[in-house]
Amino acid sequence: MTDASGNGRKENAVRRLAGGGSAGRVALFGTFDTGNFGDCLFPPIVRQQVSQRLENVEVLAFSPTNRVPPTASYPRVYAFSELGDACEAGLSAFMIGGGALLSTEHVLFSYPEIRLLYPYSLKCWLLPAMIARACGSALILNGVGLGPFDAAYDGLARNYLGGAALAGVRDALTADYLRRLGMSPEIVPDSGILTPQLQGRAEWEASFEKLKRRFALPEKYVAVQASLFLGAELEPFAEVAAETLLHAGLPVVFVPICHHLNDLVACGIMRGIFNRRGVNTVTVGAALTSLETSAILSQAALFVGTSLHGALVTLAFGKPAVSFSSSKMKKNRAVLDVVGAAGCCVHEVSPLREKIAAVLTAGGRRHVTDFEQARGRLALFFDRACDVIGLNAGKRAQRPPRLRIWRGEVFCEGIEEDLSEVKRLSVEYCKHVPLLRRCGAFAVRNNRAASELYDRVLHWAAVRRTAGRP
Repeated sequence: MTDASGNGRKENAVRRLAGGGSAGRVALFGTFDTGNFGDCLFPPIVRQQVSQRLENVEVLAFSPTNRVPPTASYPRVYAFSELGDACEAGLSAFMIGGGALLSTEHVLFSYPEIRLLYPYSLKCWLLPAMIARACGSALILNGVGLGPFDAAYDGLARNYLGGAALAGVRDALTADYLRRLGMSPEIVPDSGILTPQLQGRAEWEASFEKLKRRFALPEKYVAVQASLFLGAELEPFAEVAAETLLHAGLPVVFVPICHHLNDLVACGIMRGIFNRRGVNTVTVGAALTSLETSAILSQAALFVGTSLHGALVTLAFGKPAVSFSSSKMKKNRAVLDVVGAAGCCVHEVSPLREKIAAVLTAGGRRHVTDFEQARGRLALFFDRACDVIGLNAGKRAQRPPRLRIWRGEVFCEGIEEDLSEVKRLSVEYCKHVPLLRRCGAFAVRNNRAASELYDRVLHWAAVRRTAGRP
């Protein structure tokens, strides 16, 4: 029964989040509610790594919303607003990451919200870190990266990230930032390189065979992908890649990876260019799960694209990759450098032809990275992370803090002043995201056809501006 105050519903939620027979629970935070290949890999990888080391420890995936994207291979995502019930049920640790989560911005195309209280990014690291402190739970940073960051948050970041039991970051840029805050972070490889371990070889091969029949994939192919954030560089990238691959005589499979960035639109634009050049192409026209996409990458002769995890996963399967990104995007090179694969990165169109040709001429052998050392470093990191979780498994504060998340706002005993500061900074930020823009994003991004049309128009306008046409 549920009483008038809703206490019955709350008790049911607490029991559900407490799990049946779990020795401990870990709250994992990230953007697992978006249709992005890399983000959707983290929950299954973390769950596997934890389950291999600890028995009966449940990993709960938390994101700004409870959406389960079509790219996910997991059935459940908990919204940040449900964190209060999880804290009351007891949490052994809060784990942040992976991904470029240390950010203070709000991205409307991923989170089209009309009522904007906190930038979505704060729900993935700062607010969880603050609540972890209030609850007395351990905080672990799992290979996080630095995104657009307002220096006004430096004090809060220093205070709450500085108490992390384990601080793993995925690149030197993020490590430098945390060192400036007085922390001692550890640079660890992005856990996406553990993707091949999620299934056995027979399972990967069986998955690929199903996809091969479904999409009429060729026996040997180059996997190609790009996102619309390339803007006016998309067409030159496609022209050079098409010309080079035409000479190689290999068919191309377009694999949309970042569905939240409308890769399907970008792949459609590129396919027109490739077909005009005479390249045989196939497009994977459906949103595949992260495991299905990985199966296609595992059999590619080469991956050419802008997706960081597209390159990482391909390399992890022992296949070569060429990672292309604009000069403004340093993320790919920084992360790939940690696993010794910075050599596969290209930041301009001009050397792209030479890079692709060199990989194909060598048969990929000289361009495949040996990830054994990187996997060993990750294994040691997860050993230490599970030591932290194990020490806190089943631990529950004698008197949990009064925590309430009401209409999106966090109220928590013991950190009231800092929460007021977060709210003040958030209100200042939200002033720069006009209501009309929020309403427009809400209307467009919640309709797939409208979203694709809108992105096509924006891309067309960017190309015309670059060409100097009105």
